[in-house]
Amino acid sequence: MAADNTSKKRLLLLNPPPNADVGAHLNLENLGLGYIAASIKRNLAKTHEAYIWDCSIVDPGMQHIETLLQDIRPDYIGFSLTSMNALPGMALADAIKRHRPESKIILGGILATSLTAEELADYHPDAIVRGEGEALIVDVLRQFDATGDMPLLEVAQKTALDVDALGWPSREMLPWQLQRHPQASISGSRGCPFHCSFCSIPRAGKINTWRPRDIEDVVEEILFLNKRYGVYHFYFVDDNFVITSAASYNRAARFAELILKKAPPIRFGFMCRSAAIEKNLFHLLKKAGLAGVFLGIESFSQPVLDRYKKRETVGEHLQAIETLNNLGITVNPGFIFFDQWTTKAEVDETIAVMQEIDFPALQSMNSKLTCYRGTLIEKNITPSDQKSRKPGIIPYEFKEKTTCALFETCCNLFYKQLPSIKAYCDYQILYYSLGYIFPYYLNTGHEDFFTKLYTKCTSFWKSGDFFILQAIRDNPSGTQNGSFLEAVKQHCTPYWEKGNEIAKSTLEYSTLYFIKQLATDSSQNAHIASLFFTLPRNKAHIEKLFNFYTSCPKQNHTILARLLAYCNTNNNDLQIITHDDNPDTILELLNSAVLTNNATMLQAIDKHLSSKISNGPCVTKAVNKAKHLFSLDYPEYIMEYGRSLDHVSA
Repeated sequence: MAADNTSKKRLLLLNPPPNADVGAHLNLENLGLGYIAASIKRNLAKTHEAYIWDCSIVDPGMQHIETLLQDIRPDYIGFSLTSMNALPGMALADAIKRHRPESKIILGGILATSLTAEELADYHPDAIVRGEGEALIVDVLRQFDATGDMPLLEVAQKTALDVDALGWPSREMLPWQLQRHPQASISGSRGCPFHCSFCSIPRAGKINTWRPRDIEDVVEEILFLNKRYGVYHFYFVDDNFVITSAASYNRAARFAELILKKAPPIRFGFMCRSAAIEKNLFHLLKKAGLAGVFLGIESFSQPVLDRYKKRETVGEHLQAIETLNNLGITVNPGFIFFDQWTTKAEVDETIAVMQEIDFPALQSMNSKLTCYRGTLIEKNITPSDQKSRKPGIIPYEFKEKTTCALFETCCNLFYKQLPSIKAYCDYQILYYSLGYIFPYYLNTGHEDFFTKLYTKCTSFWKSGDFFILQAIRDNPSGTQNGSFLEAVKQHCTPYWEKGNEIAKSTLEYSTLYFIKQLATDSSQNAHIASLFFTLPRNKAHIEKLFNFYTSCPKQNHTILARLLAYCNTNNNDLQIITHDDNPDTILELLNSAVLTNNATMLQAIDKHLSSKISNGPCVTKAVNKAKHLFSLDYPEYIMEYGRSLDHVSA
């Protein structure tokens, strides 16, 4: 590793793992650290080395930190801090001070921007960077290099960065992230012109303008990620991929046109406001691969929307949902059911709308507003006497006793009562599974057929949900006793079980459909079809796929080889090695062996290749590289492989 190069200073960029109570997350790439690393490589390449270690992806238990510090011996350590990883971040800072006290700690991210130096003291900072850090980090490192020891350094952003001057982020962690979720993050714009009162993104330097990247460059980044890493599914992390302006609509339409013209079939999703949903534009975006849109609905009660300064109406939300439903684009809703001032009447308004429209309902009922430091709503919140368990979050109590009881009812219902019912748990898993595979039916001849089956499932599930929603409206306190749980089992279980039965049949049908796609389709659509088999808990379906590998077109064998990175392979899966001498397939097999740390696969490949007269220089080099990686300790193994694939645009 570059740690042997003593002539350069070393910056280790760390993303702590999430707090224990965060729950399920998608293990998405931390683009912020990627952009910081790219800035170091672009501006300080002669004097500094940057490394990324994303604990949430490669070290959730922080078990390898001591070895990592010994391997890299960083001069500087940068943290990406949010309320979502604040507590593990403290433990990580303590570990650094024990094992590498001479390293200077630089804090960045939302918490660093929102909190005072006193509130950040538990992270042992030597520097605090507030705002977009790509330019600020360069100045911080130069100051440290020039002065050595110095008092706490605090720097803050004063002007917005030119997003087109940033280049592309470093992607060292992407191979490991894709192994867990085959969807890459991408940033197409920065900033938000709106001022929702609960927004957790600080306005460092009063930066609130929407700054879109050149759309041609965005498409080029997508093409690069597709070619280098085999990515076919993307998620835009922008606050708003599109806003309500002619220029923004034209840019989004240009994006769709470029994707249709230049890219293989891909899928993507993004966030925007309900008011930005325009039928013709989104029809075009769907043709280009738009599968899902996150909408910050928050509530179907207008007083609540006004309280949050959303500058949107319930009518706009309903129109957006109807438009997306009609187009066949999944709506991923964000809700805030409870805040300090919530009344039961406001909750009832939202439930009533949910019962009337075709919309996911039950999963959002226990959501509570998190009051972040630095938000507009903080000025109106009355903090509770209890001390906050997490930095940057203001605890509060409900104003109305009925609201407090209602919230407790929902928490008890969704965390204790419903999880005790097998049909409900199966329904949640299957609901997620169908949502996961829907994008891979999009724009195919079987999209309508799948949609009909999905609609049939959800209609049964919703019938069960309706009973619970109505009970919460009619008599929320009555949902906490044992008789209510029995009533749920009696009334809801038959509906949920019927929906589950159809969903399971849909998954079985889908397995055969996508196997057929891979077995007969020699076009680029086969890559999209293969993503069905990355569904979590899908090992049985993957095994069925490999029973058909001999009938697949040879050009699809590389796709099957790539899929081995998503499952715990067995000897039957490895039969593909003995039936294909295509160098591209062998290279993908080697890559899968590395990504899964599968020494058995590497040995089988090496044994297979040893019988060949000539393997070609690329294959030989790849085998030797894999053997070298397997000889390294875990942190170095992860780092060296990721850096070998990394790329920063000129």
